[in-house]
Amino acid sequence: MKDTVAVILAAGESKRMNSNVSKLLHHLGGKLLVEFPVQACIEANVGRIIVVVGHQADKLKETLKDKGCEFVYQEKRLGTGDALRRATPLLQGFNGELVVLPGDAPFISASLLKKLVIYHRKRKSTATILTSIVPEPGYYGRVVRNGYKLVKKIVESKNATPHQLKIKEINSGIYCFDAGKIILALPSLKVNRLSGEVYLTDIFEIFYRQKEKVEALPVDEPYLCMGVNTPDDWKKACEFFRNSGLFLSV
Repeated sequence: MKDTVAVILAAGESKRMNSNVSKLLHHLGGKLLVEFPVQACIEANVGRIIVVVGHQADKLKETLKDKGCEFVYQEKRLGTGDALRRATPLLQGFNGELVVLPGDAPFISASLLKKLVIYHRKRKSTATILTSIVPEPGYYGRVVRNGYKLVKKIVESKNATPHQLKIKEINSGIYCFDAGKIILALPSLKVNRLSGEVYLTDIFEIFYRQKEKVEALPVDEPYLCMGVNTPDDWKKACEFFRNSGLFLSV
């Protein structure tokens, strides 16, 4: 994994959490939320960790100052696609695997990151999405596949048709990319007319149309893909920590 680079998207304003404090600076199981994906990358021996910061950037940088991270500032919060674009100057000349993950993924593990990268390499994919099958997908993006089970696109729940909302396979927001190809494709992303943001998830449909290989790697334990976006998510995450023996050492 030393030849792999990780970009952690941690610039959002956490509006759905209804808090003046960034959700990434909330404590969970003895750590701040943002520390979990960073620690997973460290334990996976990722070569470089780039963190895209924005909202409460100074506090996030202070929290991670001893973790060996590099930082990129997203001045205007224009979505995940724009956030990854901010990191591309630090990726010039890099052609290995690029892992992208959100800053609010407390249950991601080093072993799962390694599994994702190994799967991506074996399948020789342009992009690989970590997914999960859940009974109630809620606000998560749906993974739309073609008749050959290859990924066509990810549809955000608010933009999904009634038929697409019935899809149970969800996007975790954790990806592995061919770095050279994602860097070339990022300028193709357009601003969403409704939100004014640039969605990184739109990149998968672009790749599909270009006949690039986009795969999905489902995980058996849905909690591993859990993000913390709302107060209800936060309650679920806290409850899991209280009731699970898996993270008592955290």
